[in-house]
Amino acid sequence: MIPPELLGMGLTELLTVYYAGKVSKDSLEWISNKVKEILAQKQYGFTPEPKIATELQQITKSDAYRRTKECIGNNPLLNVIRLGLRMEKLTEEGKTEAIGNIKNNVIRKYGLEGITILNMGATGALMPIIQHLSDMKIENDYDQIYMLNNFKKVIENWTDITIFHQTEHGKKALVEKIKRYMDAQLEIFFVFSIGSAGDQAKKAISTLSNDGTIQQKGYMLTLISRKEDQMGRDHFSWVFKNIYTFDKVIL
Repeated sequence: MIPPELLGMGLTELLTVYYAGKVSKDSLEWISNKVKEILAQKQYGFTPEPKIATELQQITKSDAYRRTKECIGNNPLLNVIRLGLRMEKLTEEGKTEAIGNIKNNVIRKYGLEGITILNMGATGALMPIIQHLSDMKIENDYDQIYMLNNFKKVIENWTDITIFHQTEHGKKALVEKIKRYMDAQLEIFFVFSIGSAGDQAKKAISTLSNDGTIQQKGYMLTLISRKEDQMGRDHFSWVFKNIYTFDKVIL
């Protein structure tokens, strides 16, 4: 039985009681869970399920989270990025209800910007974007304001600067689409693909690289990520940068 006086306490009061240790074991456990709930509410704008809240806390110890924080500092978007990183695993596990709950809550607090970050995570694109931004910061020693602006521009232009290639699209269609993106003089764009589609995309991009098209159109190509998911499929991520305009202005 939880003492009624605990029910109306705020965070500071609960912590005081907890560290005093003068209540029952059940009360201490209730206080611990309540504190986690309050902190989660402050961080995310809603209260994640206990299991997900624990996993989100573990993400703060990951290399991806550390690199993101180095890029954009203690920005409120860090909380959404943490959710985005978790979203990839939830998608692989088919946890549709948990995904739906997170999306519904995020759109209320963070709007389209938040949903875009979650979608980056769900499609496996968030980790490569983090790696790209981190490498960019390390190579050029950009400050966090510059990097935050770059990340926000990636979010803002996301649907216009990404190609998610699937096998049924075909190699020829991908080659033509990449050419159109380069002809449009985009400062940066990304190509993502998984499994057999990745092998097809790799051949298409190799064709454009080997015949000199990428260089002739003024682009630099980098394979920023290749990793295997829990189903044994390779995830490929490429970034194309316009060598004449990229870094001359913010994305």
